[in-house]
Amino acid sequence: MHPISIIIPVYNVAPYIERCLNSIAHQTLQDLEVVLVDDHGQDDSITIARNYIQTYRLSNWQIIETSTNSGPGIARNIGIENATGEYIAFCDADDWVEPTMYEQLYTQAKTYQSEISSAAAVLDYPDGAHRQMTNPYIGCGEISTKQRKYLLSHFVSNFTTMLFRREWLNQYSIRFPDARSGEDSSFMGQCYLAAERIAQTDFSLYHYVIHGDSISHRKHIWRGKDKRKAFGYLLNFAKRNQLWSIYRNQLILLYIKKALLTPIKEWIH
Repeated sequence: MHPISIIIPVYNVAPYIERCLNSIAHQTLQDLEVVLVDDHGQDDSITIARNYIQTYRLSNWQIIETSTNSGPGIARNIGIENATGEYIAFCDADDWVEPTMYEQLYTQAKTYQSEISSAAAVLDYPDGAHRQMTNPYIGCGEISTKQRKYLLSHFVSNFTTMLFRREWLNQYSIRFPDARSGEDSSFMGQCYLAAERIAQTDFSLYHYVIHGDSISHRKHIWRGKDKRKAFGYLLNFAKRNQLWSIYRNQLILLYIKKALLTPIKEWIH
């Protein structure tokens, strides 16, 4: 079994994808499985990826062909279904990672026997500026009810800085909802509801590249509808797993903030 399967949706990222693939190919942790999911963009991103795999003869790398563009959430779900690693990581094809990222996260995960192992991220801006992005820090080990409530109230959706134990994701059927906005927060909400143990470091190991072509920075009339759909998926997950009564207040506030107020704010600005 591979220690980690890295899932990468590929969609209209031709100027950035080779840097992303290079950063993963040169990881200090060996025997990584890389699953690239073709999400049918209009540029030659997937061709670049295919040529990269062939040129460097990367036997643990594969490309999953899908029938149509479905959005990053569904592409990641397809990756999960095809992954075989002990842990799963997600990387966006226009971002890049530090050479020691997956070794550090895997060592951390095994040390604390955690379902989630996380690092911090760096936002890389076009003007050369950088800013750290972190999740609330609660330490390493078992999560208490009080800590879980705090995470649900304050988390940032930087799931690409994390590892997730694959058998645990499948045990709870944790997946991204079929939505093109808010799917990342919905996924993280499910993870924080279900996780029993977490491991964290404040080292910045993931580089989130800010550019105008990013889907998350576009205005679309459907974004509000998709956010409501995504967070409805999270609420149903909580009810299905008998967690609604304990975390009801945090989940309602999360829905109001991210599914109702955030789309209004995004549209105004």
